Amino acid sequence: MARVSRRHLLAGPVGAAAVVASGGLARAAGPALGGAPPVMAGGRPDWDAVRAQFRLEPGWVHLAMYHLASHPRVVREAVAHLSRQIDANPLAAPGGLSLPDGPTGWPRVLASLADYLGARPEQLAMTASTTIGLGVVYNGVRTRPGQEFVLSTDDHPSHVLAAQLAAEKRGAKVRLCSWFRDSAQATADEIIRTLREQIRPETRVLGVTWVQSGTGVRMPVRRIAEVVREANQGRAEADRCLLVVDGVHGLAAVDQDGARLGADILVAGTHKWLFGPRGTGLVWVSPQVLDQLRPTFATFIFSGGAAPLSPGGYLAFEHAFALPTAVAFHQRLGRARVADRIARLSTRAKHGLAGIPGVTVHTPADPEMSAGITCFSVRGHSAEQVISRAAEKRIRLSSLPVLPYNSTPWPRIGTAIVNSPRDIDTALTAIADIAR
Repeated sequence: MARVSRRHLLAGPVGAAAVVASGGLARAAGPALGGAPPVMAGGRPDWDAVRAQFRLEPGWVHLAMYHLASHPRVVREAVAHLSRQIDANPLAAPGGLSLPDGPTGWPRVLASLADYLGARPEQLAMTASTTIGLGVVYNGVRTRPGQEFVLSTDDHPSHVLAAQLAAEKRGAKVRLCSWFRDSAQATADEIIRTLREQIRPETRVLGVTWVQSGTGVRMPVRRIAEVVREANQGRAEADRCLLVVDGVHGLAAVDQDGARLGADILVAGTHKWLFGPRGTGLVWVSPQVLDQLRPTFATFIFSGGAAPLSPGGYLAFEHAFALPTAVAFHQRLGRARVADRIARLSTRAKHGLAGIPGVTVHTPADPEMSAGITCFSVRGHSAEQVISRAAEKRIRLSSLPVLPYNSTPWPRIGTAIVNSPRDIDTALTAIADIAR
């Protein structure tokens, strides 16, 4: 199948959705989608107009949107439009639904995501979340007794548990490492040195997180991929170390093609930084390792390639098939502009936190080593106490749960396209008051 280019998509139905998102086809969209207000001004995003796309409760500062995202208006209306069709004719759902700009279904979903990732549609499987995707991958990797999955104590619990559950079934083991001494001071060189030492002949999977949700550290995935390639020299396919990346906090927050990071497998939910419909996610698999994975579930997507890895069953088709609208909305804003906005707000948060007595920042200050998540702590206060005190001031923060291998979770600020410099300053003032 030929590579689907952005030019092709912008000339086709996915591109048409992007124009709808910008307001250019508001009249053509008709009453079904209502016509969205423009989100661009002078060729650049109008961030106030972007914020107005979201039906967020006024008076609150929302800095945990990466936890569970709100739908922008174009996605809400696409979901509602598709839902009406399912209510009217349920048996049309698997393949007969359409948006005002054309038919939709799995082929269109795969094509839009492939274009965004720099991939090909046949390299993608669809899931409902990052957690399910990680389960599909670790349960699917062909593994022999005695082999191991190597992860970090800073990886999300869903990543670690997915590996542990699969290892128990295969007679394999999970080994947890730490890639850096101090997350705030972490560098790519330190990570690469440590990681190179941890790959052993029995290492079947090296699992890393593109942007760690518990530290905010952005892992140098391209350089890690080079280390893995070196380790695989001379190995048989059954002994090959596979680089599995939990990419959920890098997808749509970092200006890089997810399929061109050098990883073997990338797993990500699309309902966070991409602001896709809730309950949607993907698994991208390099063609070179596809034969190293086996399906875990029966599938309802029969297009070949990685598609058989997709868990089957009847699901919220109105959410899944509205994904191209979310992708197009994001492409209209421009991935580089979105990543720059996120980084600028994140830098503002880190610099502001660093100046508050009693506050420690745990995320690297270097934008190349971080993205949209900033972790911090307040002396004398637990994460739960900070989050609760912030909520009293109508500010939403979050943290990871307490885990056996991570007993001191930190509160987190997440800077997304719905946020403004004023949001960050409001949160900083509140945190300074908590720290007094």
